[in-house]
Amino acid sequence: MKGLKQKIIQKKIIQELKIKEGIVEIDKSSCDGCKQCLNVCPHSAITIINLSKEEVKKLSLKGRLKVKIKGNNKASINQEICTACGLCIKQCHEFAIHKRIKK
Repeated sequence: MKGLKQKIIQKKIIQELKIKEGIVEIDKSSCDGCKQCLNVCPHSAITIINLSKEEVKKLSLKGRLKVKIKGNNKASINQEICTACGLCIKQCHEFAIHKRIKK
C-alpha cells in the first residue's frame, strides 16, 4: 500500500510542477514546521510562523494532532516574493506544499 501511495503522490507532484503560471500554497494541516522548505527556497519567500490558538482550532483533525505532536510552527509563503519554482514542493516530506493555477 505504501508503494502505491508514493506513486500517486509522485505523479501529483510531477503534474503540479508542470503548471507554468501558478502559485505555491502550504497546507497548514499537513505542514509539520520542519523548515526543510525554508532551506531550499532561493528567494527566501518562506518563513516559519506560530499559529495562534484560534488558527489551530480552524485546522483539520490531522492538523490539530500535528500541532500537539510537533508544535504550532508552520511554513508560510510570501506570494510577493515567491516565483513558484517548485523547489520547496520537491523538498517537503509531508507533501504539504502544492502548486495551483493562478486565478
